[in-house]
Amino acid sequence: MRTVMPRFFAGLLFMLGVGPLHAEDVVARDLSGDDGAPPRRAIVAAEYLDREWGKPGDWNGIEAWQRFVAVDVLIDHEQRTGDKRWGGRIDAAVRNRTGLYLNDDALWAIIANVHAWRRGGDPELLEYASSTYHRLVATYWDDRCGGGIWWNPARTYKNAITNELLFYASTQLYLATGQQGYRDWALRSWSWIEGSSMIGPDGLVNDGLDAQCRNNGQPRFTYNQGVLLGGLNDLAEITGDPRYRAVAVKTALAAMRGLSTPEGILREPVDAIGSDGLMFKGIFAYHLGHLLDAMPEGPERAELMAWARGNAEAVWRSSASGTAGVDGDWSGGTSRTGPAAQASGIAMLLAAGD
Repeated sequence: MRTVMPRFFAGLLFMLGVGPLHAEDVVARDLSGDDGAPPRRAIVAAEYLDREWGKPGDWNGIEAWQRFVAVDVLIDHEQRTGDKRWGGRIDAAVRNRTGLYLNDDALWAIIANVHAWRRGGDPELLEYASSTYHRLVATYWDDRCGGGIWWNPARTYKNAITNELLFYASTQLYLATGQQGYRDWALRSWSWIEGSSMIGPDGLVNDGLDAQCRNNGQPRFTYNQGVLLGGLNDLAEITGDPRYRAVAVKTALAAMRGLSTPEGILREPVDAIGSDGLMFKGIFAYHLGHLLDAMPEGPERAELMAWARGNAEAVWRSSASGTAGVDGDWSGGTSRTGPAAQASGIAMLLAAGD
């Protein structure tokens, strides 16, 4: 709750030389626990992100595509906590479009620009998202493997993440604009993904297709599951058909059971994930949080929420209760920190209500 400072007290502070106290300062002090209550863990983690890695327009040590995931996490953070201190960081980072080479890079940027437009209303953001989206679809969707968009301009690989991002970008652009074409592309891209063989019987999605357009048996990374949750959750809202959300829940439960340690902590199916992989779990957590928002109360939601809270506790432990960076491996032991790992931790804390 925002504290309202009595006018006489504000005037007293001014006379004492403290200076005027602006509304955003009051909000910041409320969030930091000056009222005696401990600050939300996500707020502490966001402060650490900015303090340790923040720089004009970006974060030190973050990959170009990860910049846009961090933007989405901070927008989510702002909406869920009321902490508006990182608005300048969001505004600068979402407009930094350098270093984007692959089609999935461009789709991450499209999605974050839509979210930033919905937050602030700058028409340039939506124009960028729309024009880039239409260029990608016109250039890189073709009939090879029955459809789908290529991951790279060289057209050597059709994979899960690029097509899931196209699916989610389509639903987000439709929800932002109401334009029927985006709805049609959302249904078309989901139909292709569903029939591509990349989704296994358990609901988990593998990395992509081989040269014969078959499931290539590559690992089933956490972010492949997460972006699918986002598109399906949106499609249920757009169409009013609960079957899409049921598929999302199946995938979320499969990830919870199949991509966790014996103690129930989310981790990647392989150890060598590189710097890209430090953001993967956060992408899953971001979309899980939105799926939980949409799910009715019941045993499946209760199971997923309990698991999310357990993972949030693991995130908090890995950061030494907010005094260090979030470890890239929430189950402990890697000592790999950085802005991507921190943003991933923030996303899980938010999904769990922390």
